[in-house]
Amino acid sequence: MSNRFDGGLSAAILAFNAEAVPYCSGISDEVARDYARDYARMLLNRAKGDEWAFPRMPHGLFEPTRKLIQSNLERLCDKHFSTK
Repeated sequence: MSNRFDGGLSAAILAFNAEAVPYCSGISDEVARDYARDYARMLLNRAKGDEWAFPRMPHGLFEPTRKLIQSNLERLCDKHFSTK
């Protein structure tokens, strides 16, 4: 990754965080909330070009909840980091 400051990427990160942080914080189930935060962090690493890996699915997180979290955060990521 370049050491050069990328204002567009920084703005996208701030905009993503402005939506992702309240979304994750608003999840009432602690296990799901922690997973959402880990998933959002993974998406940021991926968008920045850093190393990333999918977070482990924690015990107690149901598949429909996991899919909903991923879908919502992927949508936010596409919104802010898409080159379309």
